Amino acid sequence: MKIKFRCVKELVDGIALLAPELGVTVCDDADVVVTAKRSEESILSVSYSNNKATITYGDGKARFFRGLAYLVDAIKRGEEKLTLSESPIFKTNGAMVDMSRNVVMNVKTVKLMLRKMALMGQNMFMLYTEDTYEIEGRPYFGHMRGRYTKAEMKELDAYAQKLGIEMIPCIQVLGHLATHLHWGAAAPYRDTKNVMLVGAEETYKLIADMFRTVKECFTTRRVHVGMDETNDIGRGKYLEIHGLRNQDDIYFEHMARVIEMARAEGLEPMMWSDMFFRLAGKDLENYTDYDVRVQFSDEVKAKVPKGIQQVFWDYYRDNEEFYAINIDKHHEVFGKDTLFAGGIWLWSGHGPLFSRSLKFTIPALDACKHKGVSEIIATIWVNGGESDLILSLAGLCWYADYDYKGGFSLESAKECFRITCGANYDDIIKTELCQHPDGSDVSLCRAMLYNDPLIGLIDAHIDELDTVAYYKDASEKMADHGDLGIFAEAYEVTQKLTSLLENKANFGVRLKSAYDSGTRDALVPFIDECDVMIAKMKDFREAHMKAWMLHNKPLGWEANDMHYGATLARFETTKARISAYIKGEIDTIEELEEERLYRFGGKGFDGNFVWYLYSSYTTVNRQD
Repeated sequence: MKIKFRCVKELVDGIALLAPELGVTVCDDADVVVTAKRSEESILSVSYSNNKATITYGDGKARFFRGLAYLVDAIKRGEEKLTLSESPIFKTNGAMVDMSRNVVMNVKTVKLMLRKMALMGQNMFMLYTEDTYEIEGRPYFGHMRGRYTKAEMKELDAYAQKLGIEMIPCIQVLGHLATHLHWGAAAPYRDTKNVMLVGAEETYKLIADMFRTVKECFTTRRVHVGMDETNDIGRGKYLEIHGLRNQDDIYFEHMARVIEMARAEGLEPMMWSDMFFRLAGKDLENYTDYDVRVQFSDEVKAKVPKGIQQVFWDYYRDNEEFYAINIDKHHEVFGKDTLFAGGIWLWSGHGPLFSRSLKFTIPALDACKHKGVSEIIATIWVNGGESDLILSLAGLCWYADYDYKGGFSLESAKECFRITCGANYDDIIKTELCQHPDGSDVSLCRAMLYNDPLIGLIDAHIDELDTVAYYKDASEKMADHGDLGIFAEAYEVTQKLTSLLENKANFGVRLKSAYDSGTRDALVPFIDECDVMIAKMKDFREAHMKAWMLHNKPLGWEANDMHYGATLARFETTKARISAYIKGEIDTIEELEEERLYRFGGKGFDGNFVWYLYSSYTTVNRQD
């Protein structure tokens, strides 16, 4: 399709980036003429007839690019007329993407995400980097972690600017720095394994370097400084130096200095707000994050720093009232500029938890709309790095479409995804099928993939699940799909995993049952099944490595090699142990003699249980 644009200068660079994405050639000898008009209002309207179109947009370039995507789609479908009118309800709508938990997306993939988000009409991308960014003169900061160079950050920022997307650095200036603090070079500013040493001048020299780096590399003056989950602050080296002090006092002393430093660099800091709620609710029994029982005393209010934007995060509740109550508290205590951060669950295994994410997202967005929140983002954490981050685009369409439509319609969101990402939404959400054979909306695939075939720490929990039938049906569903486009490699990873889990999910349960029968011949089929699973495991690993190397920096993949290599080795051992038993070379398989017990005293799964299996690699014999 050939299009001639009559537009304001600010759109030219972005159009050049998006034209290939849309299958459009920009030229004067065109089939369609598009006129762009900028409005003072935050609106988007598209009118098209007789091969002429007008796109009117306000409050940023991304509005125009969404209109362009819908216009091009209508023309390609043979529509002779189009009238589209939308009034975005949020000023800022975007994503925070985790680049610190093994996965660091390569520059090419970040640009792909930015283009798709611009076509959706989203206008903010928060780059979450704990130590995965270059700081000159600090070679151990992000060493062997796939850190972004300064040149790469500048390149990404310039690219985002062309698309009307504010790229905000999201760093950590206190906790969440264990991957850097373990180096000997970090000893002068290490309090605990996760938290920097408050009060040490070396700490503030590092933070000064952080601020100078982000100021140089990003256009925006906004910077997210984190400051969350520092529960062991003051309990390591700080305790040895200063003795026992109130942790809140230590925390607020540090915060005051960090804010002062940021402002001295001309930066506008923001932070996660949960620490204030924990302080206010510290005497509540069974406190949970953002507990609705929390009341802010005058003493706590007095500690709240002025002029630092608070980010209210939650991705665990499915009722609007919870979000509404906490938004009111944020507005009362911190001011009206609170930013809300929901979540698209990619941090629980190889496939996204779309159903769980959607269940929590819509009530949250409803509350944001009704309470006048003007900025929203979806956090996309990885926590281990198995899921492919580009799958999050299927969830980002919820946020984008809600914004422009003023409410949620799944069919409308699906249409947004088709238009902007070029794939069928119903196909892509099948990547969740590997996750929950128990019918819940939580992740079990990590537990089943990493469950040891001989030791079987989860066998007692799944002995009544027909995982073979579930995963066979899931594999058949995944085989039925259309053109997957940019998602093909990511889709194949979950497809291969689903096939593997047909055999592996309850392998240990079946093996133990056969062994307990007392008939050695009952174990013979398991030798061949070990070979089947070894072959499937290799296919799965190769698919995952292909997708990883396409979308991410290579550093970080080694963690998957370690997990997959251990899994393959354990099946080699299992095969050898079964063979020795059948041949009479050993009288028992001691691992199978052991009773299968519940991990936490009950049959059900929970998040702690699944994470235990992942972090300990399914053995009770590991010692950290």
